[in-house]
Amino acid sequence: MKTKAFKILSRVLLVLVVFSIAGYQFLRADTVMLSFSYGYLLPADSGYKEVYGNSVQTPEFKLGFRVFRDFYLYGTFFSVSKSGLTPELNEPAHSKQQFFGGGVGFSPYLNRFIKAFLGAGVAMATYEETAMDIKVSGNKMGFLVEAGVYFKEKFLILGLNGSYCTASDTYEDVNFKIGGTRASVLLGFIF
Repeated sequence: MKTKAFKILSRVLLVLVVFSIAGYQFLRADTVMLSFSYGYLLPADSGYKEVYGNSVQTPEFKLGFRVFRDFYLYGTFFSVSKSGLTPELNEPAHSKQQFFGGGVGFSPYLNRFIKAFLGAGVAMATYEETAMDIKVSGNKMGFLVEAGVYFKEKFLILGLNGSYCTASDTYEDVNFKIGGTRASVLLGFIF
């Protein structure tokens, strides 16, 4: 199952590279956008919230290549890891989620210093949860949408980002969601 996830991710990265090379003649300044953001994930699954709380801190890395005018192809990675206690029994539990994704972004200038970002794409969600000596893991394909407003000075960008990234899976006839809504502060570079 993990090999399938890595095949999909490698195909997404290959498409990013091919489109960036093919679209090279349309490129101008602001060709590459590299950013790091840190914020909170508000989980989409109510069972997850019950064990781990209503928010989880998460870092994210994003790399985008401008292919035409204000359009970017980008890849993203973020990870969530948290420990908690099971309801009623108060047994230790630990959850880890990782998201590898990519998509198309639109990032126009609103004025000389302010840039907007709207993006949509797909994400491979890998999860692992351990509770009461039971380990559940897997990976599922999901979707992501995001928006942000960035202040740009020369090659530096600083801004706020909001996104929703989720996938769904089933364990013993119980449906659950992976991921959720994220809000973060972003620091990056644009070349």
